[in-house]
Amino acid sequence: GFAIGSAALVSLALFGAFVSRAAISTVDVLTPKVFIGLIVGAMLPYWFSAMTMKSVGSAALKMVEEVRRQFNTIPGLMDGIAKPDYATCVKISTDASIREMIPPGALVMLTPLIVGTLFGVETLSGVLAGALVSGVQ
Repeated sequence: GFAIGSAALVSLALFGAFVSRAAISTVDVLTPKVFIGLIVGAMLPYWFSAMTMKSVGSAALKMVEEVRRQFNTIPGLMDGIAKPDYATCVKISTDASIREMIPPGALVMLTPLIVGTLFGVETLSGVLAGALVSGVQ
């Protein structure tokens, strides 16, 4: 509750800062550029969530493969006599968490830059408003 409310207020404040800095007096939703931006922006939180869930799934699969490998190769592990290789599991988790979050991070960082550069302030205002409304529901 509190984290979502804080994120919503910060997002709204950042959108207000963007509107002020870009000197936008009005945003007409029926303008094609703004409308397309709204649709793209509304899609972004879901795309980001799908990418992160996919990365969690692939990281978990790598961890399961490592645990199976350890049970098959370390004698006495199943009986509790031998100790598992914790360092390898931690390394797999760390590497996967860093590597798998690059595409979602790039999506979040590059989308406003690309949209603003290629399509202008009107479309970018639609993208930001769409992401704000869709992401904070």
